[in-house]
Amino acid sequence: MTNFLLKAIPPQAAEIYRVLEKHGAKTAKEIGKELKIFPNAVYRAIKGLLELGLVQELSTYPAKFVARPTSESLDMIASVMRQNFVDNFGSKKVLGRHKLLKLIFIQKRKDILQLTQKDTRQTKESINLIASGLNVPAETFLVTKQAVERGVKVRWLVQNMKEVSPQSLYTCKKAGIEVKYYPNMEARIFIFDHKVVYFTSYDPKNIQEAIGMRFEYGPYANFMDELFEQRWKLAKSLDGA
Repeated sequence: MTNFLLKAIPPQAAEIYRVLEKHGAKTAKEIGKELKIFPNAVYRAIKGLLELGLVQELSTYPAKFVARPTSESLDMIASVMRQNFVDNFGSKKVLGRHKLLKLIFIQKRKDILQLTQKDTRQTKESINLIASGLNVPAETFLVTKQAVERGVKVRWLVQNMKEVSPQSLYTCKKAGIEVKYYPNMEARIFIFDHKVVYFTSYDPKNIQEAIGMRFEYGPYANFMDELFEQRWKLAKSLDGA
């Protein structure tokens, strides 16, 4: 489970978590020295780790940080989501775009397809996908194409060229979907409108099965947006047939 979560956060944040997991409690200055980065960079990266519950800040001076077990972190994320929703719903406040804070665990590919199709239909701005390839059911492609037609920007980062045929690439490009290639990350990540995130496992030997999570949680979506943009800049452009 540790590797599963660390693949879902930006590289620098993952490095910080690994340092704390290996060496125990450390200050931002000590972490920076270990990774050869400035303490300010540590504070920026660790803020998201704190919000996700992957790291805990100790009551010391100077402040020290310690890695939480990832199983405990998942419980904490779910608890924070539930409490945030209860607080906001109970007080009837006017909420922003991160109104619903939910965590759904997914065990089957068919469930992922059903949920993502629903989110695609509701998306208004952007869809960023890190997927194994371009082989998706016709209904999934149709709702994605319809999203593009209503002005949604769709970017598709594929990680297995064996699952990208010239015809599927041409079809995506014709539909207005941007496609690039980045080497296998052994995970699939989908981000809808900067607020809904899917993180699912990827097994090239058994692409029909998947486990994962659906988050509707601002801090996690910000993490994923950053990760996607980093990969997109490094990715290779693919020319349509």
